[in-house]
Amino acid sequence: MSDQSIVVVGGGLAGLAATVWLAELGYAVTLLESNGSLGGRTIGLTSGHGDAIENGQHVLAGSYDCIFRYLDSVGTRHLLEFPDEFGVRYPGGHVETFGLRARNARRMFLGQVRGLGIPTLLRAAPAWARLMRDVVRFDDALDAITVDEWFDRLGFPAAMRRIMLNSMVIGLLNELPQFASAHAFAALLRTGADRVRRGGPNAMRIGYPTVDLETLYLSGARRVLAERNVDVRLRTKAVSVVVDDDRAAGVRLADGTTIEADAVVLAVPSWNLRSLLDDVPDSEDARLAAKQLEPIPIMNAYVLLDRPLGTVAPWESLLDSDIGWVFDRDRMHGPRPDGNHLYALTTCAAYDLMTLKNREVADRLVAALRASYPAARDAQVLDVTVVPWPKATFSSRVGMSTIRPVNRTALPNLALAGDWTHNDWPTTMEGAAQSAARAVDLVHEALKSRR
Repeated sequence: MSDQSIVVVGGGLAGLAATVWLAELGYAVTLLESNGSLGGRTIGLTSGHGDAIENGQHVLAGSYDCIFRYLDSVGTRHLLEFPDEFGVRYPGGHVETFGLRARNARRMFLGQVRGLGIPTLLRAAPAWARLMRDVVRFDDALDAITVDEWFDRLGFPAAMRRIMLNSMVIGLLNELPQFASAHAFAALLRTGADRVRRGGPNAMRIGYPTVDLETLYLSGARRVLAERNVDVRLRTKAVSVVVDDDRAAGVRLADGTTIEADAVVLAVPSWNLRSLLDDVPDSEDARLAAKQLEPIPIMNAYVLLDRPLGTVAPWESLLDSDIGWVFDRDRMHGPRPDGNHLYALTTCAAYDLMTLKNREVADRLVAALRASYPAARDAQVLDVTVVPWPKATFSSRVGMSTIRPVNRTALPNLALAGDWTHNDWPTTMEGAAQSAARAVDLVHEALKSRR
């Protein structure tokens, strides 16, 4: 092991990934987390019926190279499945499947998807061409308009937006099209195209974990942290970076003590960053960006029913509903031994739902479930566990895409990490993991130069 020490502040996915990879490089790592447990957005919870649940179900793309690297490091990559298709559920119960399978493409191009007939596809063709032109040009001016305004300019038919594009925007950016930055969505499409070019068709795959997120992201990480002798300190709040001779010399804690270190990685949410940088020179831009980035709410609920809903895919997007997505936990994790059926409901940018009490949220989401699934209308609801998440991640609103700070700071041995930093992705777990990889590279290079 190296005699050089590194402090990582923040025990979410970015902090965990940075810690694991720094420990693999042989550094003595101290991981600080202000809460009572590690995990951040991946933290495990328990439903009212005793099921392992979380803040929200995750979907992964085949292009998530840094997530795969992390899962390889902690030994859980084998717990992923890639069905390569998902459902779109219409009001009243009609459902279509979309994805990479030949039958999905055939129905789409033959105009057999409800609402997307040949006339609609022909009207959409020039809009797709204009979209690809804008993605190639990738003008920063796109950060001044919303996705809705961009789609208006491109000329996408309303049906194409309702059935396909809007759910893509909300699912990938966690924000509504009328608020989301066109630049953020164009950046995501550009990244996806680049990954397909470099990695082939596998980069287009879509999949999910076959276990709860704590098992996927945390169980193996705890083993690695123990094996690598990482000093994990929970309920420990860092308040500022200690600076000495134009280098990070450690962190100062809320109790007034200091942890000395040869390098520091700050992997905290953007809204927790500002005070940490008070003594760091030339950090005004990063602090201002962190102040401007707004949190976005995501509402999750876990509904236990006495019968199956009749889903056609592991997850389905719901049109014109208070529910954004329904995840069939029977399909994803295997059937329950008691014969009942658990469904995870997720609504991104859930601004109106966040104003309600949990009981009101439960009633509204169950009503939405019954409106979209005929099988739910007479189903007995055995349990509803509501998991509101007011500050799930940052909003990809207009003006936000181009201000995200880079991982490098004015101090060569101090790096930032988190999905809110500038990387190839929007508010995704892959963005968090990629930011960790970049932060690790920065501090590793800085420490190598000092040896």
